[in-house]
Amino acid sequence: VETGVGEVVQSGYDGLDDDGEYDPDSDYGDDWKVSHADRVYFAYSITNADALNSAEASMPEFTKMGPFIYNVTTTREILDFDSDAGTITYSEYDSFAWCEDCVWTDDDGNDVASEPGTTEISNINILWNTQRIAGIATGIEYGEIFAKAGYAQMMLINDLQNRAPSIWASEEIDLMVPGASAALQQAGYDEATADAMAPAAVLQGAYDNWLAQSGADDASPDFAASAQSILYDAVDPSTGICIALTCDIGPMLVAGMGEPSETTTPARAALFGYGSTDPVVLAHMDWAVYALAGTTFVTNGGGADLETATDLRERLAEVSGVDIANPEALNNILWGSEGSSPNNGILSVSDFQGIPLYGVALFLLGAQSDAFGTMLTYGIGLTQLLGLSYDWAGLWIDMVGGVPLEFEMILVGGTGTMGADSWWQHSFGSEEPIAGGYIPIGLNRGDYEGEVSLSVEKVREILYDSDYALTGDFASIFMYAELSGESLPTGADGLEMGGVIAPWNDAAVASLYGISESDAAALRSWVSDFMFEEVIGALLSFQYGATAITTQSIDNWLYGWSDAVLVGLFDEESSWVSLETDDTYYGSENDDRPNGMSTGDFSVYVMSTGTGAHAEDGTTGQRLLEGYLNSDGDGLCDFKLNSDGSADTSDEGEGFDCAENEIYGLTEHLPWRAPHREASTLGLLSDHVGNANTVVTGTIGG
Repeated sequence: VETGVGEVVQSGYDGLDDDGEYDPDSDYGDDWKVSHADRVYFAYSITNADALNSAEASMPEFTKMGPFIYNVTTTREILDFDSDAGTITYSEYDSFAWCEDCVWTDDDGNDVASEPGTTEISNINILWNTQRIAGIATGIEYGEIFAKAGYAQMMLINDLQNRAPSIWASEEIDLMVPGASAALQQAGYDEATADAMAPAAVLQGAYDNWLAQSGADDASPDFAASAQSILYDAVDPSTGICIALTCDIGPMLVAGMGEPSETTTPARAALFGYGSTDPVVLAHMDWAVYALAGTTFVTNGGGADLETATDLRERLAEVSGVDIANPEALNNILWGSEGSSPNNGILSVSDFQGIPLYGVALFLLGAQSDAFGTMLTYGIGLTQLLGLSYDWAGLWIDMVGGVPLEFEMILVGGTGTMGADSWWQHSFGSEEPIAGGYIPIGLNRGDYEGEVSLSVEKVREILYDSDYALTGDFASIFMYAELSGESLPTGADGLEMGGVIAPWNDAAVASLYGISESDAAALRSWVSDFMFEEVIGALLSFQYGATAITTQSIDNWLYGWSDAVLVGLFDEESSWVSLETDDTYYGSENDDRPNGMSTGDFSVYVMSTGTGAHAEDGTTGQRLLEGYLNSDGDGLCDFKLNSDGSADTSDEGEGFDCAENEIYGLTEHLPWRAPHREASTLGLLSDHVGNANTVVTGTIGG
């Protein structure tokens, strides 16, 4: 029963003025049209918010604060009075203002003054869990980016530590051949003969040097038949990539395979095309190849500690094509700009709330979103930024377009090549294929380390390709089930109201993806314990500055604040939220809207006057219908209902054209529990509320 309406209609008011003319306003005085009341609030403020946000504490500690007293001005406007139907229709909205002079009387009769509305309260961010659930799919995509950033960092380090020296070593070995030819010509050979003999002479020289240092007996190996292959023609049989000693990766491949041994020697000989039926001769040939490649690789800085290397500028220029002459800018790029937290150097990694955050990802995200700001941060120019991000680092992580760079798996004893996508899909569901072990953002984490071994095809099904892909809408459904222990109602064609609600457990997840129950347990833990509990929150904090605990004034809590996550995802106008509904959001005034931003359309109520059609049903003064009035000036209705009470979906997300002061959405139910709201929750709303009482007529409260 709406306060004041019952008394008015029960007083015999009929919607006519003293002359019998239609004028419902004449029956309702100014005190009803604009009424005033005080509202008292108390709040519990968390006193250990900093500890909770930093994960140093697990349980909040509260202190009760208040009273906070506000004047509430309720404004009503009669829109229609129908004596035959026995109804009055009017709009209503509230305006709140903090009351400085108001007092509240406690149970002991003591008057307590209102505390200021500017008093800060720390409490749970009411949007936090909703945003984390909604952000599961996006979080998984970002988790993939940050995992692939780990791969990219590994590749950048390898490029600087090994690839650049290997290139230099290959060039040095290549120059040895004309040098050997010149020496042979000085010894009396003609140019053609000297050129033909030179490759074998280079290898013979390497052998002689090794022999002198080793003290071994001379096995007199003959390199004439294999020198061309060793120095120029050898290729990776799985890719056709040149691995000869004068090719870019040849020296680091030979050096990386290690010293000759019973297993290494025949493997290397087969790759580079040399051999002998005498195992001693074969071993000595292998020592010559290893000595030539390994010594030249090391003398050119192969495998050096990058933190102490003095030729980082040259290494970077060799592998990226970018020359950074300024030592400070070079240091910023590689190791991070001064004061950066997390560290933004492309070779650096930081622990961000338990998540490895690689500087190369920060650099590339900055280059994509704010090129000028990134140039200033690192002290580099546009050409250098583009070269580093679009021609080198970005191609390793595969997030900037272009042809992705791929790692030659022969360098770690494998076959083919592997890019960031393939690396992530292997590493997510199994052992990391290059360095070994398990990545911290994969299924083999915590109690499940070493327990999961899924194929790339199955990983793709779980993450991308199936109806239950976790990078799509199903991720939030998955998380709902994790929190509730039950699936959403499901029918033959998918989710549907009245469908079957099944238990959510390892067996259910195993059935969805065609995996074992132990793998399903690991996947569930990864989604709920890792992505939801750790990663999504860390991403919201990193990207938007959001936290699980919010500290703001009671004015903000009650009447409006702009949520940073919503600003980032949408825009400032879409970011405003509140606990109460004032006529405008608190603090939303700016140059474009000096009066603030409307909280939305006014509410509309249809009440029984106890006359006409309602003369005998005992509903006098009771609310019959609720809806909304298009009052906020945007020309749109927030929604519309079909004649059967279901939601009209014909707007395709663009909003419904709505005449000024058009009434829409009238329903006999509480608006938030009307049938269209129930349908939008697949029938779960009443189940969670605990009752099915939704019709407003004859009820008290809302």
